[in-house]
Amino acid sequence: MKLRIETEAAGFVALFHGTAALEHLDTLTKAQMLLAQESRQEPGTIRYDFYQREDDPTQIMLLGVWESEADWKAHISGDTYTNYAASLPAGAWATPPSMTQLLALER
Repeated sequence: MKLRIETEAAGFVALFHGTAALEHLDTLTKAQMLLAQESRQEPGTIRYDFYQREDDPTQIMLLGVWESEADWKAHISGDTYTNYAASLPAGAWATPPSMTQLLALER
């Protein structure tokens, strides 16, 4: 699968990767679907998509694209994200997500 992001609109692109605890996988994925749906409506959000590895569904990735780093910071400090984080049970992540900021090769 080839993923194309319009680089002229994308000011801040990040990939988040974590490992869900198997016993919380269903709860976590339901919370993520709600988070994605609500986050896509936030100002400055261009893309907000969760993915799971086909061979290991506990491996979860989020591709987030915002117009600016300020939009990303507003997202993580806003109600949508903080409510999502508060809704997760203790131990939902076996390995909490880490973030990698991505830069476009073509500008």
